[in-house]
Amino acid sequence: MLRNVLCLVLGLIVGIQLTELWDYMTLISDEYESTAIAADTAASTALDGPSLADRLYHETRVLCLVLTMPTQHKTKAAKVKSTWGARCNKLIFMSSQDDDALGAVNLNVTERRENLYAKVRAGLAYAYQHYMEDYDWFLKADDDTYVVMENLRLFLYPYDPEAAVFFGHRFRTSYPHGYMSGGAGYVLSRDALRRLNLFALNNTKFCPLNTQAEDRQIGHCLLNVGVVAGDSRDELGRERFLPLSPRHLMPNIQYGTWLEKYYFFKPNTNDCCSDSLISFHYTKMHDYDMYEFFLYHLQVADLPKTLSSLPPRLSDEQMKEKLKIWDEQISDNE
Repeated sequence: MLRNVLCLVLGLIVGIQLTELWDYMTLISDEYESTAIAADTAASTALDGPSLADRLYHETRVLCLVLTMPTQHKTKAAKVKSTWGARCNKLIFMSSQDDDALGAVNLNVTERRENLYAKVRAGLAYAYQHYMEDYDWFLKADDDTYVVMENLRLFLYPYDPEAAVFFGHRFRTSYPHGYMSGGAGYVLSRDALRRLNLFALNNTKFCPLNTQAEDRQIGHCLLNVGVVAGDSRDELGRERFLPLSPRHLMPNIQYGTWLEKYYFFKPNTNDCCSDSLISFHYTKMHDYDMYEFFLYHLQVADLPKTLSSLPPRLSDEQMKEKLKIWDEQISDNE
């Protein structure tokens, strides 16, 4: 009898201990699964969340108008489309021949150098007629221009596209406010494109028809309808839009070139270019792939490649103050 009682007590004790052990193991397992799920969710959120480039793509919408011709459709224009042009919100090639595969539009302007101004006028009118309300900014570039679209959007982000302004590399000329280099690329706000089409292109007083340089004449038309030439230099006074290849603008190289007589702002001869470069001109066929590699594939260890946040947007008053300052700028070389 005593032996049976001892066996019963011992069995109860072992059963209780095993039950506690099981509960403990279950608790540990649940906590581990909860932690793992939380970690997976956090990782998924970090990986699936939009990058700054993605946010900029949707919040600062840029239509790109690239000047080309039929003989360049399969060469330079194709390179633009497969490289930086792929990062435009919309890419249109201004040409004299339709090419659906490329995205080229026949603007019905004969291919001659003296007709470039008429061709760009037609391209900007086409963009206004078909895409005015769909995009915030309208970039004109050549098929030998390379544009870092992420830097362009980051630069434009603080500014209101309903402000009458355009940006680029500013050249000086006979009128005091200058104009933007066509080769470096220039970008019009939505309101600038609206004013150009509503008040300038149909008025030969504001926007005369002639065979002069495209960029100078478009600049003249814009300024005549109250569009302000904005200052696109960085906080150190370095240019973001380059009318030449960067290799031609390194210190002690830029002087003695044709650019010297066109500079609106005196250049910094010791540091030609901004760290937030937007564009450069005279891109060779092999340059497109080289720029793509160094900008989008080469990794430098321990150096961050993106910003952690976007800059604040300018208020209406801040925007008005900027426009006032820019409108009062006169060339340093006058």
